[in-house]
Amino acid sequence: MLRKFLCSAAFSGLVLSGIALHARPAQQQQPQPKQRTEQTKTAQGKVTDIASDKKSFTIEVNDGSAKHTMQFVLDGNTQVQGKVSVGTDATVEFQPTPDGKNLAVTITPRTSQSPSPGR
Repeated sequence: MLRKFLCSAAFSGLVLSGIALHARPAQQQQPQPKQRTEQTKTAQGKVTDIASDKKSFTIEVNDGSAKHTMQFVLDGNTQVQGKVSVGTDATVEFQPTPDGKNLAVTITPRTSQSPSPGR
């Protein structure tokens, strides 16, 4: 009788520890998407250069009275919303990477609204 009790207690302990270990990694993975969303920044400007390998590009950003360039890299998750080429005004959502690069998340061309001819 004592042997059955000890075997049952040991088996129950193994099952419970297995369930606890299985549930723990899922809890640690959930905060990562929230961190990526919080780090996303936006820049707007004119595309001045696209690398020949199509894995990076540069835009000229107007910062009040000063202009400066920003370089972005692309990866397999980057989404391009339309046609973008040199000279296109674009909005770029990006995330700074630990190595100091700007990883483009979404690139969207901006349509310039020209005034109506009668106005």
